[in-house]
Amino acid sequence: MNIDRSDVRRILVITLSNLGDVILTTPVVATLRREFPGSRIDILVGPAGKEVFEKDWNIFKVIVYDKHMSIAGKRRLQLKLKKLKYDLVVDLRNTVFGILIGPKYRTSTLQQFPEDIVHRMDRHLYRLKSLGIENTLRRPYVHISPEDELYAANLLKDRDVRDSFVVINPGSKSHLKRWTAEGFAAVADRLITECGIDIIFTGVKEDAEVVADVAAKMKHGAHNLTGKTSVRQLGELIKRSKLLITNDSAPLHLGCAVGARVLAIFGPTDPKKYGPTGEFDMVVNKKLFCSPCETAMCKYNYECMKLISAEDVFDAAKMMIEGYE
Repeated sequence: MNIDRSDVRRILVITLSNLGDVILTTPVVATLRREFPGSRIDILVGPAGKEVFEKDWNIFKVIVYDKHMSIAGKRRLQLKLKKLKYDLVVDLRNTVFGILIGPKYRTSTLQQFPEDIVHRMDRHLYRLKSLGIENTLRRPYVHISPEDELYAANLLKDRDVRDSFVVINPGSKSHLKRWTAEGFAAVADRLITECGIDIIFTGVKEDAEVVADVAAKMKHGAHNLTGKTSVRQLGELIKRSKLLITNDSAPLHLGCAVGARVLAIFGPTDPKKYGPTGEFDMVVNKKLFCSPCETAMCKYNYECMKLISAEDVFDAAKMMIEGYE
């Protein structure tokens, strides 16, 4: 598609709904800002991802799209978007909005990806090729405000957290992607005793029971900040840490976005598609004949997760932490 870039003054990016997926689309926004430096960029995003873009200087307007809104509400949103007269729509979720609001240019609704384009972040960026954009920026980001930085600093100070700490995220929306509570507890204890660092557990409010289970199995005390932070505040905590240890979940991508070192534990999902993207990040998983299965049910008693030992994770964590010294 040949685009007259001087013709593009207003851009709408239609991004995804889940927080982790949204973060993986931020390189598209950064690339568009570089390619169209004088253009207005608006973002259409689900409620969970709103906070990612609220402080983003690349974005002029954040428009929240709730997939559960009524048909009448969706129609009103469509008319609102049409009135804004976008010159370019970059649709990362294959909606009909790009067609209905009538932009001058838009990305293809039905996109076919080459076999070697596997990671979801790379697939988002590949959509820009149809606009003639070949050189893309391959790094996620989240803009953290000074207020978020101050909140995180005060939270650490109030809890008397030492400068050297590791953030552990033992939760995940899907129980299939959660490593064992016993494993997390054993790793946390060894990091405290052998590496002399503090442990911070994080998660959303729904993760409270998971974190409590891990903490109950520990021999030593840890700091529980579950439900105490917003997305950007959590990003600042992770940024200040020596390391983030996490299941395949949104904090994994948040850690990459703030430049932290990420140690990700994978079982039924594919790290080639959803794994961390930092140069020094690591993945711990077991290469079984059945994994990654990417299915909602397991025929083999979740062996891909249960076979990951605390020794496997601790050894990787210790190596990554010592890399800071």
